[in-house]
Amino acid sequence: MELQNTVKEALNALYHHPDDSVRMQADRWLQNFQRTIDAWQVQRDFEELPSEAFRPLRDSLCRLLKKLHKGPPKVRTQISIAVAALAVHVSVEDWGGGGIVSWLRDEMNSHPEYIPSFLELLGVLPQEACSYRIAARPERRRQFEKELSSSVDTALGLLSACLSFNELKEQVLEGFASWMRLAHGIPGTILASHPLVHASLSSLNSEQLLEAAVNAVSELIHYTVAGSSGGLSAQMPLIQVVVPHVMSLKGQLRDPSKDDEDVKAIARLFADMGDTYVDLIASGSDESMLIVQALLEVTSHPDYDISSMTFNFWHSLQINLTRGESYSTYGSKESAEERNRRLRVFYSTYELLVSLVSSRIPYPTDYQDLSKEDLKDFKHNRYEHLKKALEKVGRMV
Repeated sequence: MELQNTVKEALNALYHHPDDSVRMQADRWLQNFQRTIDAWQVQRDFEELPSEAFRPLRDSLCRLLKKLHKGPPKVRTQISIAVAALAVHVSVEDWGGGGIVSWLRDEMNSHPEYIPSFLELLGVLPQEACSYRIAARPERRRQFEKELSSSVDTALGLLSACLSFNELKEQVLEGFASWMRLAHGIPGTILASHPLVHASLSSLNSEQLLEAAVNAVSELIHYTVAGSSGGLSAQMPLIQVVVPHVMSLKGQLRDPSKDDEDVKAIARLFADMGDTYVDLIASGSDESMLIVQALLEVTSHPDYDISSMTFNFWHSLQINLTRGESYSTYGSKESAEERNRRLRVFYSTYELLVSLVSSRIPYPTDYQDLSKEDLKDFKHNRYEHLKKALEKVGRMV
């Protein structure tokens, strides 16, 4: 108990003491303490503990998690990671038969005052499922991932229940994004009307929640094409809800009042949509061309970090349009006709893309100081880049 109190005092000094020298001293003490046997690490050394140590260790970590429900977020996160590491090592039965998610549900129902800490743990669990920081045996790691996958419905129910707490909404959305990576077989009809999906989409218009909302919606987009989701046809109801919401953000790409990081987040969402649905977009339908126009808007953005987010999409689309496998469901004559139709549809797009590429090959800042020979070489190389791009467009028709 004395050691536990000392650790608490050091943590309190580290995060709250007004004197810099005291904070530095507390930091050094804690770093040295981490190297001692008393500060044993759950992640690496669990198998060295006797089996009967699990419950006291779990209860001790849980008490710390509750105690710090209003404490420093970084400390709370580390304790949550320790509990998650513990869960990787032990079986479902050790948590009362229902696994850690059921145990967590019971704890949240019994102690609602500690929900911020429990929500942190809920979000950490799927992140740690495949973490190799935890020295678990491969078969146990795989089993733990299966256990979490079977608990997705319970986890989403807990997250949905927390939506009523506005101050926790960012945590809820980040947790939703994490759990969607483990989701299997949830029908698109259910997700399309799910409160977490609605919250994620509506939060795309919130400056405070934008980053978390983009992460959640990106995971939803990826889920619609995952093999475990049932495929595009099964997820079409979800796609028909998600895509219009994303498209409604197009105007914000050029909004001067938007923060640079917000614009990057929105651009990333469009790029994710393009990369994920490139096969659908390649059909050249009226709907897909609206997405193409939005992606051109991203490509034309003056910030290279933003415009370059779409480069992979344009490359993938060009391959899709020109490879024979894309037309394998058509007969030989129909295949050629469909290929030519698509190439005609996208010709003006790639023509515009070439002009955008040319602006990405600017003159060097010191071009006036270049020798005639160096300037000639630069102009030649610039011309060759544009020529190759134009030739690629030309081969598409």
